[in-house]
Order: sequence, then structure tokens, then C-alpha cells
Amino acid sequence: MMDFIKYVSVAFTAVSLAFTGWLQYEKFRLDGEWHIDTCTEQADLTRYEGLHLAWRVFLSDDPLSAPVVGDGEKIQEAFAAIPASARFPVRLVGTKEINKVSLTGRFEGHRRASTGRFEFQPTLSKRLLSGYIPFYQRNVDVLDGSFAFTAGNARGPARAVRLVNGKMPDGIAPFACLGKSVADPPPPAGEVADGEEAD
Repeated sequence: MMDFIKYVSVAFTAVSLAFTGWLQYEKFRLDGEWHIDTCTEQADLTRYEGLHLAWRVFLSDDPLSAPVVGDGEKIQEAFAAIPASARFPVRLVGTKEINKVSLTGRFEGHRRASTGRFEFQPTLSKRLLSGYIPFYQRNVDVLDGSFAFTAGNARGPARAVRLVNGKMPDGIAPFACLGKSVADPPPPAGEVADGEEAD
């Protein structure tokens, strides 16, 4: 009887370790094109409050190692598209865990560069065969969380959505910033803070 209990205990420990390792291995993938929105709810300068910014970035990561890396550019301000000639690049680097994605970025601007940090929680969707048989990879389409930038000490909610063929997937609600969204008409000229101040 004691031998049986010992074998059961060893088997349970082995299964537990294997399952934990599998969960660690099964981290979701972030590879692909993403649209990141931010809404400044708090800042040292009141003119930053309510400012919406958006970036399009390409993220790349490996299922067995860190870091996550990405490159992109700022494409929107106050839900209005920024002309290609006026866009500035961003470089991201970070880590991912089973329930968290952290990204730190360097944001180029008109006059200077600033830094910022995103803290996201993944929204898991369907499971996809990862190519690393027999493991399956969880897919992530939406990351919800917050941001903090050195420019104006701005902070507030942020969202990242994986794009499909360069477009926002169906069923994703418009990102809102203090009651405004991309569906709203643009504000009159002169009412939006200068983008160089928020870089």
C-alpha cells in the first residue's frame, strides 16, 4: 500500500511539473501588425488631458525567449490621420507572461524623443496550432491596459488590437477617449494640442 501511495505521489508531482511547464511554453504569440490607442486622462499639463494618440507597430517575439521587440510609427492624433510625411517612429521592447505584456518605447518627436511604457493584459481567443507539435498556442487579438509617458507625465488607458491584413478586425468596438471616438466628427482646427508636445 505504501508503495502504491509513493508511486501515485511521484506521478502526481511529475504531471504537475509537466503541466506547469506546458503553461509556460504555451505563451501566446504577439507576432504581427498591431494598432495601439492611448487616451490621456491625467497629465502635468492640462492641455494633454483628453488627447488621443495611435500607433501602428509590428511586433515580433519568440515562444521560448524574450524580449518582445517592435517598430512602428504614430499614425493618428485626436482620431485624425497624420500625413505620412509628418509621422514619427517608435521602437518598442518588452516582455510577456501568461497574463501580462509590458512594453517600453522610445517615441521620436518634432523637437525631442520621449519614452513611455505600456502595461497590457491579454484577451485570449481561439487556440491555434503553433507549429511546435504537440503544443497548441493561445492566440491574442486584443490587449487592454494602461500607459505612462515621460512627455507631460501623461497617463491613462491604452488598447492594442491585432490587425488583419492591415485592417481592424470585425467586432472590435471603437476606442473611446473621454467620450470621443473615431466615429465622431473631427474637432475644429486649433482645438487639438500640437502633436509635438505629446511625443
